[in-house]
Amino acid sequence: MSKPLETVFVTMKPPRYGDLGVVEEGHFKTVDDVVTLVDINGVQRFDKKGKPIRHKLRPGEDPRKVAYRLTKEHIPNRRGDFNRTINYPPIGKF
Repeated sequence: MSKPLETVFVTMKPPRYGDLGVVEEGHFKTVDDVVTLVDINGVQRFDKKGKPIRHKLRPGEDPRKVAYRLTKEHIPNRRGDFNRTINYPPIGKF
């Protein structure tokens, strides 16, 4: 069974203390019980070693959950963490 292109939104860094956080968008197709990550145009994505990013679904697995996990594992946070702004929680009234 084939489905059209679908999208998952993955929280890479949750919002807190005025920081909006980071969300990545992952696109995927499910064809013959295989979830494959693709770009926005439907072109297959590859990992750092050049292998296609895909997963054969086992009985009872949810394709959206698998796509979420694959996106989180294979799409790095594009924003560097070293020079980030540190937002401290409010201490109290002065």
